[in-house]
Amino acid sequence: MRKLIIGLSVAAMTAGAVALPTLASAQEAQYTTSYAAPVAGAVVGTAVGVGLYHGWFGSGAFVSTLPTTAVGAATIGGVAGIGTVALIDSVLQPCRGFHALFGANKGACVNGEYVGYAPRRMR
Repeated sequence: MRKLIIGLSVAAMTAGAVALPTLASAQEAQYTTSYAAPVAGAVVGTAVGVGLYHGWFGSGAFVSTLPTTAVGAATIGGVAGIGTVALIDSVLQPCRGFHALFGANKGACVNGEYVGYAPRRMR
């Protein structure tokens, strides 16, 4: 159990350290997101794959159904990595993902594109 907590903590801290600078400003997030999400996905996917292969996650009912071979652990790690990339993308995109779901940037989005808080065109 200690190995599980340490492994997941290291993966979360590394993913956070890579992804958090993208939240600095919306202008910079457009360029930084292009490499932050895949790097964080690779880190988390690797941690999950190696953890499954070495048995870091214990022997619970769900974990025992997952493959522990090298190929199976790599596949599950790849799925976890892709899920991490999708999660980071849905959090960071100002007009898509969670922001659109919860209506966070209604005044700053036009047709799904971020336009900032510029004055609106009068009709």
